[in-house]
Amino acid sequence: MKVQEEYLRDLRERAEKALTKKAPLGPDIDLSQFYLCSLRERVEDVREIEDQLKEAALYAGVELEGEKAATYLQVDRSAVYERVQRAFQGKLEIMSSQEALQKYPELFEYWWGLVPVDADKYTAFAELCPTEGYFIRVFAHTKVEIPLQACLLMSERARVQSVHNIVILEEGAEANLITGCASVRGNESGVHIGVSEFYLGDNARLTFTMVHNWGEAFHVRPRTAARLGKNAFFSSTYVLLKPLASIQAFPQVFLEGEGAQATFQNIVFAKGNSYIDLGSTLLLKNRGCRGSSISRMCATDEAQVFARGRLIAYHDEVQAHLECKGMLFSPRAQIVSVPELEVHGAPRARLSHEAAVGPFEEEAVNYLRARGLKREEALSLLTQGFLNLDLPGLPGALRRYIEEIIRVTSRDVL
Repeated sequence: MKVQEEYLRDLRERAEKALTKKAPLGPDIDLSQFYLCSLRERVEDVREIEDQLKEAALYAGVELEGEKAATYLQVDRSAVYERVQRAFQGKLEIMSSQEALQKYPELFEYWWGLVPVDADKYTAFAELCPTEGYFIRVFAHTKVEIPLQACLLMSERARVQSVHNIVILEEGAEANLITGCASVRGNESGVHIGVSEFYLGDNARLTFTMVHNWGEAFHVRPRTAARLGKNAFFSSTYVLLKPLASIQAFPQVFLEGEGAQATFQNIVFAKGNSYIDLGSTLLLKNRGCRGSSISRMCATDEAQVFARGRLIAYHDEVQAHLECKGMLFSPRAQIVSVPELEVHGAPRARLSHEAAVGPFEEEAVNYLRARGLKREEALSLLTQGFLNLDLPGLPGALRRYIEEIIRVTSRDVL
């Protein structure tokens, strides 16, 4: 207990020193202009959840009344609903991260184990002014075929939500996790800080899908990292198809075990004055590690998009690839691809990248119009086809789920 208290005290001291530390990327946000989210009452039955909240969750890809292995819903500052399907009780657990720390004191070893608490003002704020977050653990050798889901909503204007999420898959565990983050209709301004740490044991497999649907004056600062054991597999897909003020995220994955694999997919349509800076870093540290980072970016109006990717090889027998494709729908929009390949003492490592950014093809639009489609319909269809990715390792149900989100939202993106 004394060791834990000293560790937590050290975290707080480091966070206090970093509370004004600007992040190296993205617009700086004055957090003093925002208030902490309010507390909300807990409900025991999904039917007690307000329709407005259910609708907001649905627009972020989370169907609260759907049949899922487990569900976590947080509104503003409070975990308002948690449920584990009876068939999976004793095989996995889901609760707020603060509740988990109280229930399992040994979890402090995972708390800020991958993301530095003093990385910038946003991580520091998340430690000093926490507003819950979710804890998910899938026990060893448990295979959860039905998706788990977590939803983080903000319903108040000019507030900041700073969550800390911990996900642990023990040895041989498998799961699909859908996370939706959104503002409730009418709430157009705020800040969402999301610290997420993923721990995958040997032979564990996690498919993680995140959908964001914020207001046009929202700033979002995810801070994410994952650690993979031997032959572990981690797939992360991020979908953002609605405008917001800014988002900056550069998650890291530490592929530490032999044969570990990680894939990132970012699917983005940037509108209005959105500032979007997204990337991923893969650190390939052991024999047989493989990875990929794929981005599909569309931009219109005066949106700015930065697509980053960083591959770092520490072993000869590793392989990874970066790919970025961007499509511009406006002469005032901007897409910047920033690939980085690094090799440290591993001259036979195989790292590669490719990028292509340009306007949509007018010939393709005319071809579709000649077959009876209106111009807006043709552009929507082209956008849908461009953003749909062949996602290796993604279960069929999740692939169809992402395709449906893209299909529905691409009808009004232009």
